[in-house]
Amino acid sequence: MLEIKEMYFRHKNQKRDVLKNINFIAEKGKITTVLGPNGSGKSTLFKCICGLWKYYRGEVKVDEKSVERLSYSERAKLFSIVPQEHEPPFPYKVFDVVLMGRASYVSLFSAPGKKDYRRAEEALELVGINHLRDIPYTQISGGERQLVLIARALAQDSPVMLLDEPTSHLDFRNQIKVLKKVKEIAKEKGLAVVLTLHDPNLALFFSDKVVMLKQGEVMCNGTPGEVINERNLKKVYGIEVVVINYNGINMVCPKI
Repeated sequence: MLEIKEMYFRHKNQKRDVLKNINFIAEKGKITTVLGPNGSGKSTLFKCICGLWKYYRGEVKVDEKSVERLSYSERAKLFSIVPQEHEPPFPYKVFDVVLMGRASYVSLFSAPGKKDYRRAEEALELVGINHLRDIPYTQISGGERQLVLIARALAQDSPVMLLDEPTSHLDFRNQIKVLKKVKEIAKEKGLAVVLTLHDPNLALFFSDKVVMLKQGEVMCNGTPGEVINERNLKKVYGIEVVVINYNGINMVCPKI
């Protein structure tokens, strides 16, 4: 379980807080989606959680353990990250990219061992991309790249997976494919998955919990049905929408 308690963050030499009093819990085996417009603090929150940026107040805990004083190597064993975009400098094969997820387990002057190779193999199989293993990462599609990055994150054996806008550059088919796979993996591996999205409909379809951000603050959090409604969406995005129910499924439609 990932717990964020009373987190505050501001950039150096600035007086304005970018994040203010952030509180939420992400449970094992479930997807927690952070939803909000551009500039609401979603990516900043991720950087603070994994330790890239230092918050000045608050606490991040994984399974009741504070991560405040952990090294980057120790944090890598708790958090795996799937970024928005990734352009490798060299045309590594897919398997090699996934194997990089084992970096925190390999000492500076050592090579990956049998266990590292086995974890990479298992990750490829679980994500369903073993057929891509010998293809250069630079020669596969955007959707396939996202799946490779998810496999790399799985190879880390971390209890928390953070995905920063994993669907931002994907077509509709690949958006659904990637999020379905993430949901399956979260349940099967018992991971606490936190992801950011722009589309409230995707959040409705694939989330177990939604945290809605506005100007760096948690405006509300709860189940998708509790959080994603006309009133909250108007407050956060400033537009008129209608939430309709079709065959028991809620969907967000703009008023036009």
